[in-house]
Amino acid sequence: MKISIKNIFAFVGSMIVLNVANAQQDPVTLSGTLTEKIDAELILFKTVNNKIQKLGEHMINPSNLDFVFVLPADTTINYSFQVKTLKQGHMRLETDKYFTLPLTLKPGQNYSLKITLSKFDAAKKTGFELKPGTKKTSIAFVSGELVNWKLGGTITIKRVVDGSFETVNSVNAEKEKPFLVPCVVKEEGFYYLSSLRWKLRVYLKPSDKLELAIDGKWGSYEVINGSEENKSMQKWQQLIFPITNYGYNLSILQRDTFDLNTYQKTYESLEPSIVNFRNNINHTGSRFSKLFKMAIDVDKEFAPILFLFNSPVKKTNGFISTPKNFNDVPAFYQRFIQVNKFSDASLLNIGEARSYMNLYAKLVIAVLPEEKRKQLTQSEKLGLKINAISNDTLKSYFFKDQMSEIEVNNLTEFRSTFEPYKKYTKPAAVKKKYLDVYQGFVGDTAYVGKSSYNFSLPDSTGRMISMKDFKGKVVFIDVWATWCGPCREQFPFLKEIEEEYKDNNDIVFMGKSIDRATDRKKWLNAMKKENLHGVQLLDDMGKFFAHKYDIHAVPRFLLISKEGKWIEVRCPRPEAKEDLKKYLDKALQEKPLVKD
Repeated sequence: MKISIKNIFAFVGSMIVLNVANAQQDPVTLSGTLTEKIDAELILFKTVNNKIQKLGEHMINPSNLDFVFVLPADTTINYSFQVKTLKQGHMRLETDKYFTLPLTLKPGQNYSLKITLSKFDAAKKTGFELKPGTKKTSIAFVSGELVNWKLGGTITIKRVVDGSFETVNSVNAEKEKPFLVPCVVKEEGFYYLSSLRWKLRVYLKPSDKLELAIDGKWGSYEVINGSEENKSMQKWQQLIFPITNYGYNLSILQRDTFDLNTYQKTYESLEPSIVNFRNNINHTGSRFSKLFKMAIDVDKEFAPILFLFNSPVKKTNGFISTPKNFNDVPAFYQRFIQVNKFSDASLLNIGEARSYMNLYAKLVIAVLPEEKRKQLTQSEKLGLKINAISNDTLKSYFFKDQMSEIEVNNLTEFRSTFEPYKKYTKPAAVKKKYLDVYQGFVGDTAYVGKSSYNFSLPDSTGRMISMKDFKGKVVFIDVWATWCGPCREQFPFLKEIEEEYKDNNDIVFMGKSIDRATDRKKWLNAMKKENLHGVQLLDDMGKFFAHKYDIHAVPRFLLISKEGKWIEVRCPRPEAKEDLKKYLDKALQEKPLVKD
């Protein structure tokens, strides 16, 4: 598809202006703030003919407590405003409490709403203040219509926070009807409009009104009405479409376009135009000029690097895997690797910044000689990646993302991999991530080095098996369940490892299923189907082993020494064969106990 979508929008362009204008004749702007720092999701509902419809959502966090909704008020419609507070769970924010406030709104009247949740009581009318009138100076509006899209959907607007995306507001866009998304804009900058399929970058200032015609399938767009900044950005998106049309801004990549040689030729032919476009940006000296040039620099390198990263990925059995690293790196890509790269922390104003840094760092590792790459420890590899970035602030946020990407299995690995770079945890968000990861493992110290001789479980014949039965042997434990898909995915890898150690009498491979005791037959059938070997035990819903060792998710792999003490209660999965073998071999190297 060509980037120019004028033919598609020629007919609808004038209609959008009229439709959106009509839709905005009598809208109500409901803006406000939460007075207490909290994470929450705000949802606005309307009820028509006893049917509840969600009109929009707004995300709140301690650094962004203001909100805004726009709706066509109608006295025949019942509205309700819901606050869903969130609390930190084990892995992510989870729902905590709900607060609901019925709303009666007059047509043509704007409102402001202030909420103090600690005092909230809808029946007593405390903890909130709804008043007519609102200040609109900080509110920007993005409107438009989706074409070439047969379905409705959710349109979301995101702001840039520390080089990544944070959802602000979302509305339901009905098929072939205009949408209107309000956004509190306290400082001009890049925002991103997105759907489940695409995202597009826009530039917003307080009180801006931006009207777009968006191709719902491809995410390409025309600025129907808007600032010169957004018109310049539209021209940029049109210019680089030949090197982004594989899906740079799409959630689903267009893999039929993945021909590396053709892509490189296209890129090289386009380079002079890219350089010329950047040199002729006519907003010299403005905040927009600096950010726009920075965004251009990101796009012109991130787009081809992302293309290379995904180009070798193939579909297997209908499933497309997500690549973890680069395969071969053509000489063409050496041009993107430079000394003193990422030297300006202002890059964090670009939403793609952290994804770009992450992929660039992987590229730096990928161009190393293969023999050197193989010799690198996890920590050494992380150090090389961090040093590929010049600015310390950028290094900090890169480190934060690496703590999510790099899989460390236990406190020992945490200390060897992440502790050497603790100095990069000065930003509050990075320090919090570091402590969260640490806290996930620190509880294991209650077990490591302690005796494992404190439980017994039945085997497939019903005979009770104690860990004391394996005194003098290394015991590798797989905690699994018949209903756990990821557990069963590990079985082929586990069998490979068992095969390698089959002649070693100093190691025992043990499985512990946390199926119900009443599902014993199901457990036996699963073992037969999977052809499981070694010692197999049944831990009734985890009552006698898993709960004792704080195991709440499976699969989980543990290791016991010849002395019967816990070496680790979190080992690498068998799919990480070489990593796991290091644990097993080290345990086996211990001198066997002297038998009485």
